[in-house]
Amino acid sequence: MIFFLLLIPLMALSQDFSNNSFTIGTRSSYFTDSEGWDNTFLYYIPEYSDEKFKEEGGLRRKFKLRVFDYVSSNEKVIVDPLDVSMEYFSNKNSFQIGFLRYRFSETFGLQLLDVANPRDYSEFVFNDLSWSKRSVFGINDTYKWNELQIQLILTLWPNGDRLPYKDSPFDPTGGQTNYQGGVVKRSWFKDLEYGSRFKYLLQNGLDLSFLYYHHFSRPTFQDVNQSFTGVSVKPTDHMVDSFGSSASYVLNNWVIRADALYTLNDLIQKDLLTYKKENHFQALIGIDRSFDNFLLGIQTQSDTTANRHFFSFRSEYTNFEWWKPSFMIFRNYLRDDQWMQLRSAFEYESIKLSLSYDNIHGGKSDSDLFGFFRKQDRILVDVSYTY
Repeated sequence: MIFFLLLIPLMALSQDFSNNSFTIGTRSSYFTDSEGWDNTFLYYIPEYSDEKFKEEGGLRRKFKLRVFDYVSSNEKVIVDPLDVSMEYFSNKNSFQIGFLRYRFSETFGLQLLDVANPRDYSEFVFNDLSWSKRSVFGINDTYKWNELQIQLILTLWPNGDRLPYKDSPFDPTGGQTNYQGGVVKRSWFKDLEYGSRFKYLLQNGLDLSFLYYHHFSRPTFQDVNQSFTGVSVKPTDHMVDSFGSSASYVLNNWVIRADALYTLNDLIQKDLLTYKKENHFQALIGIDRSFDNFLLGIQTQSDTTANRHFFSFRSEYTNFEWWKPSFMIFRNYLRDDQWMQLRSAFEYESIKLSLSYDNIHGGKSDSDLFGFFRKQDRILVDVSYTY
């Protein structure tokens, strides 16, 4: 009901919007081990936005949906509000209400601080956040005073992770339980998520931020129950408190950045169906470098609680406007645990084509991360047209 109340004034004013577009596309995955296509769907993205200014401020309105129409699965059509919001802003303050997505991390691969939004794990466990990050409904108020920025967040509907559906390539149970997958249901106005973020830019160019957030533990795991009738699973609904900090420093063409996150009594993955509760500390530091024709990034990341330590590397060739090839790899320092991705993005006027190859291997011990998804190597094809 709240979604439609917010949608009606936006649609009524759609003729006045300064920007509007409609995208239609399709995505499908070819799994090399099973030699078959799966998780094929069509998607549609209508988008409208405008800004109106006055002497002391203005109003910004956004309407962006993504509609999933599944072809090769049993899932029904899903409507995801990516950004349906209204924002009142002035020189010092911004007040926003609606379906929102937040970004706190500026790293690649595994974003530690992006704890305010659930994720979509149905297509791939480590997907592009522009696809996998799910919106929540809430209020976002940001106040700016010189170099200090204070952000207050209240989430009235936290939404839920979207888990791999039953009998899909990423079904963690192998069809042995009553597991169904799909969107984890969360109630409106019941388990509120909230937090604040302080950001300050020093005179020497060092950008610091500090974050506190009360939220559902993510990703959502399964509580396993055994009885005479069989094995049943139920999604977890555990709330946690997270404290985070980030720093970045720009020096000519170099960018040095670091993130740290400490979560109290978190759920930590042991394997695909079991977890342990423990205080959880993660940290990373990375360096990015811009050259004339390509970008280079090096990063080291440690999850000391789970005893997982990764070196990661990415590179993107930027010489062509119509073609952006890139390479990324995550490699455990101590174990044979690895994720590698090759990607080529093509763009010609309103047509986009993306080809990605994901290679995963590793063990299945408590210390492995990517090994849980070994033998799920895939080629992802995404084609879209925008008008």
